[in-house]
Amino acid sequence: MVTLSLKGRRTLVIGGARGIGAAIIRMAASSGSDVAWTYLDTELDRNATEELAEELSAASIRVFHRAVDCTDENASRQFFQDLESAWGGLEHLVYSAGYTSPAPFEDIDFSSWRKVVDINLNGAFLALKLAMPMLKKATNASIVLIGSAAIVAGGGGRADYASAKAGLEGLNRAVTKAFAPFGIRCNLVHPSLIETDLLKQRHPDAEKRKQLAAEVPLRRLGQPEDIASAVMFLLSDLAAYITAQSIYIDGGRTFCK
Repeated sequence: MVTLSLKGRRTLVIGGARGIGAAIIRMAASSGSDVAWTYLDTELDRNATEELAEELSAASIRVFHRAVDCTDENASRQFFQDLESAWGGLEHLVYSAGYTSPAPFEDIDFSSWRKVVDINLNGAFLALKLAMPMLKKATNASIVLIGSAAIVAGGGGRADYASAKAGLEGLNRAVTKAFAPFGIRCNLVHPSLIETDLLKQRHPDAEKRKQLAAEVPLRRLGQPEDIASAVMFLLSDLAAYITAQSIYIDGGRTFCK
């Protein structure tokens, strides 16, 4: 029998209060893992975290969470130190933090560019840097980075977002080359048109979302659980010989539109 289990594992999701991150947390917990996450210090994310933590704690899942700016080195370092003190280690890291807001190339100033690159790329480097001492001590450690199918066509609404997500491709391969000898795997998933709060904010009209779905070969928008399922596979022992790979989870849209 083939089973997907993270029983006895410890999984950290950077950017996990809502959307794809929250779906990953719920699925990891249902697969037997302890779950930790960071989130943006906003009322919306604080409320979402409180609800998620209550839900998982009621199911006897061990949780650890904190509002942390993923680009703040000092705050991130303290978080990882506290997590190690509380849990003693870590097997799985998922970098799900992301940010974009559509803008023409000519309207992107350098400070905006740096903000988008900081959150989507530099924060991933920082999380990997801080998690690596724990992951090197783990058995069957695995990392998944959340990218974007926007890197193929330069879409996603702005050049800085597509550029930063493309940078994760190089980071994925560099991490594999450096740390695969320690048994650490690193893979990258590229979502497209996932029906999250962010997509609904960008396309609040339900009819517009139906039009977007009609452009997808599978004729539907993706759901956060579609991404979470792929992440669970890549974290699990079922993917024990898979590393340095990029997987597009897009209903066929990127290459067959």
